[in-house]
Amino acid sequence: MGPGESVRTFDPLITRLVNVCLLLLISLAARGQQPPSAEAAPAPSAPKVSMTSAWGSVLQDSASPAPPLPPDSLAGGSAASTETGSTDDFLNHAFFEGRTEYRRAQTAFTGLPTVTGVIDAIPGQPGNPPGTPYPSDFQPSTNAMYSFLSWGTRGWLSDRINTNFSFRYQQDLTHTNQGSPSLSVVNTFTANREVQLLAGYVDINSRPSDGWLAGSTLRVGRQDVYSAELAAFDGVSFTLNQPKFSYTVYGGRRFSYYTDPKQRLIGGGNFVWRLGKATLEYEALYYVKGTHLFSYRQQFARGFFFSTQFRMVGGSPVEYTASGFWSPPNGKTTVRLDFAQQLTNRDYFYDYTGVVHDRDPYNRLVRLNLGAIAPHTQVLVDVHRVLTSRLHLGGSVWIRRLSDARNQGAFDTPFQDYRANAQVYPWRKITVFLDFHQRDSNRFLPNSTGLDDIATTGERRTQDVSAEIGRSFGEGRVSVKAGAFYRLLDFQGIFFGTTQSTAKGALGSASVKLNPRTRAYAEYSLDTDYPIFRPDIRNTQTLRLGLAWRY
Repeated sequence: MGPGESVRTFDPLITRLVNVCLLLLISLAARGQQPPSAEAAPAPSAPKVSMTSAWGSVLQDSASPAPPLPPDSLAGGSAASTETGSTDDFLNHAFFEGRTEYRRAQTAFTGLPTVTGVIDAIPGQPGNPPGTPYPSDFQPSTNAMYSFLSWGTRGWLSDRINTNFSFRYQQDLTHTNQGSPSLSVVNTFTANREVQLLAGYVDINSRPSDGWLAGSTLRVGRQDVYSAELAAFDGVSFTLNQPKFSYTVYGGRRFSYYTDPKQRLIGGGNFVWRLGKATLEYEALYYVKGTHLFSYRQQFARGFFFSTQFRMVGGSPVEYTASGFWSPPNGKTTVRLDFAQQLTNRDYFYDYTGVVHDRDPYNRLVRLNLGAIAPHTQVLVDVHRVLTSRLHLGGSVWIRRLSDARNQGAFDTPFQDYRANAQVYPWRKITVFLDFHQRDSNRFLPNSTGLDDIATTGERRTQDVSAEIGRSFGEGRVSVKAGAFYRLLDFQGIFFGTTQSTAKGALGSASVKLNPRTRAYAEYSLDTDYPIFRPDIRNTQTLRLGLAWRY
């Protein structure tokens, strides 16, 4: 089995869940469409209990009396009317939404070699070509499909029960060469396609009459819980929400789409205490190491809000943050101040999953090591002001400084980041958005000739300007947008550097509401890449045509 035939798309649990969901939906549809059989009809004197009543009697509090049977469950109702009511009841409690999208990417080439010296030539040609011939690197176009589906029920069979299932599917419609600019992770799977079960769970909710369990929810299945980290797992979570406090405890088996982690067991909990206009919260996640987050939030008069957090990983303090937000009653001004102190280098560079050994035989390369996060201090000031009904202005300043300048690395540098934007409404139903952004990185100058020393490699300055204009028609049924950006980059490598390297592009989109539940859309973008990174690419065009619906 080659790399293109990887079976990593599903683990066995996903396959079982998919099969169960499909069988359940097929059986429900068949049940709603089959005509009632005269031989199976109950005798007129025999009472018939509906499925709703049966579930209610099973899930209700054993101390409370059973609810009365609905009129259509008593003797005398025809089987046909009962089946029709059951089908209508299911449709009234079900939801179904999704998005299907066609994507086309088209690349124009300059005729120059890539940065690795690959040229668009047929191998074996006579002469001395100025590079390594490999035409697969220069595939001009690719086509793909993408779909997202989400469905479930709210209060069907019992007011206690909610369900939710979400899938994502994508597939290449054309063969993608190994060196194509459009190559993505989907090309590592069988037939260049993948299906992912994003969520599949059942909620069992309490009722106000359930005593100390009122306000609780038990969730079983594939789910995400926002805790000290984002926990994605197949398992169980329990939430209890009370006026003075709330908590969530969870645990299960971590699922992964692209790896086979050695460690699967994951668990944790969130606990919130409400103290008037203040809240005190503790969040914990246990996966190889324990991650702990302590938070305090306080709301003051005159529109001021304050929050602070302290984070620990594996018993070591790693980060402290404090934030203040102010907005007066008229809402025309908002000011946000953030302070963050990285206390130690014991934090995760990406997330908590990076420390786990990957046993997948198809992931043969060692995980990229970007180094530790050096201790640093950073502040952020963000201000927005509504000057008039036609003009809104905003801007921010973000500054980071390392606690020890000697800890600077290729992915951990001090910087200053500035942004200014304006939102203008020149005429009715027209919106114009303008944005300027600049980021200055204080990198050391190159001082090494070692090929493996990239500590000083990276961008020194990035500047970009973007503009977008939008217009709606027909009371919002049709909307169109168009925009463009222009970007400058100053970059330094080990042996060379560049200034004022340019990248630019344009984009446009249109959306049409076919009916209150269905929307069709089209998106187009044209981008040029930095020639220092991709001298072989002149530009890339992307077209997306899609249909989104909700029922």
